[in-house]
Amino acid sequence: MKRKKGAGLAVLDFSGTLSLGAVHFGRPRKLERALQESGLAALGLSPKSFWSELINPAWEEGSTGSIGYRRLLCEGVRRLAAARGENPSPEAVWAAAGRFTASYLRSSTIEPEWVPFLRRLAGQKVIAVATDHYAEATVHIIQQLAALGLDAAPARQAQPGQILVANSADLGYHKENPNFWKALRQCLEPANFYSVAIVDDFGHNEQADDSYAAAEKIPARQAATVKAITSAWQIPVNVFPFLLHCKDEFPALVAAAGRFLME
Repeated sequence: MKRKKGAGLAVLDFSGTLSLGAVHFGRPRKLERALQESGLAALGLSPKSFWSELINPAWEEGSTGSIGYRRLLCEGVRRLAAARGENPSPEAVWAAAGRFTASYLRSSTIEPEWVPFLRRLAGQKVIAVATDHYAEATVHIIQQLAALGLDAAPARQAQPGQILVANSADLGYHKENPNFWKALRQCLEPANFYSVAIVDDFGHNEQADDSYAAAEKIPARQAATVKAITSAWQIPVNVFPFLLHCKDEFPALVAAAGRFLME
């Protein structure tokens, strides 16, 4: 893919950075309501079992392969039901998982504070939205960007001028793995970047019950991600840790991150 020589690469995380709705969906009350409204609660899922018995154990499989969120939910619900001696209708499980997945994606919107920065940045640097996520997120993120008038495509299909959506489910590795960035670099060849700027919460802003957000993992994940990017490009990597400590900090943090990316 032919790119502007000497361009800067701007990398933005999605869940917990561009989108807070994706994180807020997992809050106990909202999650409980979504489980009830989708029908998954009637099939035996509670907020506690959702995280401890379904999402956390299956995260590696779900976020580095093509299984997708909906099918992962289906398999998990049926497995847990079988352990209780129950055999729910596959059609009922599939429908409930579909309703829940759709609700989750509807909540996963790009925050309006990011919009002016994204539009300005699109004319100045190559942009990649890099995310550890499920397979459905790729199309969803592209649609979210399109709603803002921004042209995007899956990383392996992107053309010059498009935002690249680099999803771990498509590339087969998480962002802390050098192979994620080596795969992204192949999508950008023969680009000659002078620097990489990354804005990412590294899991810090996720819900506490999500094992991805475990406090002891955040510094190590940040360090591993920076090391992985450096190994792929051999150029300076500038990092803006998008770490929220309260909701009121968000606008100022976005503004600071936007200035950082425009440098």
